[in-house]
Amino acid sequence: MDLSALVDQFVTFITALSGLKAYAMILGVLLACGLGVPIPEDITLVSAGILAGIGNISLPGALLAGLIGVLIGDAFLFTLGRVYGRRVFKLPIFRVIFTPPRIAIAEKKVLENSRFICFTARFLPGLRSPVFLMSGVLGVRPAVFYGLDGFAALISVPIWVLIGWWFGQNIDAALAFAENMQKWVVSGLIVLVVGYISFKRLRKKKAKNKAANQKPA
Repeated sequence: MDLSALVDQFVTFITALSGLKAYAMILGVLLACGLGVPIPEDITLVSAGILAGIGNISLPGALLAGLIGVLIGDAFLFTLGRVYGRRVFKLPIFRVIFTPPRIAIAEKKVLENSRFICFTARFLPGLRSPVFLMSGVLGVRPAVFYGLDGFAALISVPIWVLIGWWFGQNIDAALAFAENMQKWVVSGLIVLVVGYISFKRLRKKKAKNKAANQKPA
């Protein structure tokens, strides 16, 4: 069975729920996503919006459940990293989920610029969980992590939930739009990253030239 069929089955299952069962499923799945389990977090948020669109839950409830779910999952990973350090990668579940290549990429990104990656990782499926865990391992200050991750969540969660809410019962259209939106988000982040790196290099070059000009002859 291909990925799209699995996604369709997942969305069909979750959007059949209502009330407390729906809220519990949204929170449970998002917490599992936060642990790095390969479940599409964005699709879960879109499903929460669809539930609100068809009246199974309220829109404020969908937004709140989405925010709580992603923030608790992110905070859990970050805290584990701070408490256990690199020992966390020896735990059974994390040995399977966080492979050495994923860990190496996350460590490189955090070391390059912790503040920038703590914000952008929330928009990058597949990278966000190892980055959050590695941020804790490498000692990123909690205020920095929670502030930037929270700000990113306040942007990303409403986007996905509102997409589902807008399309309502038209699940196929909602998923198609969400897929296209993800491509635009990734493209925008690439432009942002390139611009940010170029700005840093230019500023560094100017500072270097200024220091050279100030040296006594």
